[in-house]
Amino acid sequence: MNLGTSVGNAPHARQEASPSKRSNARCACGARADGYDARSNEPACRSCAYLRADGGPASGSPKGRQQADELVEDYEAEPELVADGGTVWGDLSGFQRDILEVIAAIESTGEESYGLAIKERLEQHHDEVLHGRLYQNLDRLVDDDLLERGELDGRTNSYTLLPEAEALLEESVRRRADACGLDVSDADDGDESGDQDE
Repeated sequence: MNLGTSVGNAPHARQEASPSKRSNARCACGARADGYDARSNEPACRSCAYLRADGGPASGSPKGRQQADELVEDYEAEPELVADGGTVWGDLSGFQRDILEVIAAIESTGEESYGLAIKERLEQHHDEVLHGRLYQNLDRLVDDDLLERGELDGRTNSYTLLPEAEALLEESVRRRADACGLDVSDADDGDESGDQDE
């Protein structure tokens, strides 16, 4: 089958890659890579992908490096939810965010958060949570330094929020409240029962 000849510049494709295969890859701007440039096989985030989409300079060239540096400045100027390990709230799937929220709710009651307890709480909002999906995402959150895995007994693991996950959740609550015009008070700011000096 003859498709004919192409005229002019051909669009530059970006090859998507599974985060699990190359999870530590970083774009030239420093952000976590969303994919890989098809020609150079260099990691690229969504923000930088357009730099090479029209056949523009690769990130290793002087002009590409200058453009990447400008993107870094823009990127750093915008506030975003970032854990100390480099995980951004937007890097997490909705299901992973739900897992963090469920674990926070379980911890707030003083109960242990383990797989079955997390699954039961998630199923209040999701139709059915498959065992493989749950544990794959729990493992990812452990790998991203958002959860700590412990052992309840020889067969059951517990999951605890790390400070980075707590910070992401708190900032998310503040952003949602701000978007809705609500005030959020810190529980750490004081006790309503009147523990002040009498």
